[in-house]
Amino acid sequence: MKRKEKEAYWSAKIDEYQSSGLALSEWCDTAEVAVHNMKYWLRKQSPVNPAAHQETSWVSCVVEESIEDSISLKVNHVDIEVTSGYDETLLLQVIRTLRQV
Repeated sequence: MKRKEKEAYWSAKIDEYQSSGLALSEWCDTAEVAVHNMKYWLRKQSPVNPAAHQETSWVSCVVEESIEDSISLKVNHVDIEVTSGYDETLLLQVIRTLRQV
């Protein structure tokens, strides 16, 4: 069979299948057509969806991570974590209070 003849043959088979109302495997059994051949021609002759082939667009974004330096202090069995930007006066008051306890 020439290419055009194959396409016409399978186009007719697809029309028969679609108008039958049967499931693909059932129709293929009754028409004595291999399921994998029918699937191939269904894919080959299905219209191409132009929306499915849209160009991908990329957007750049910058993620800023907050990096905090920290230190841990242990005063009289109390653990204190100090991060950057701490209030020095408050930390000194807390340490003095913990020394007295």
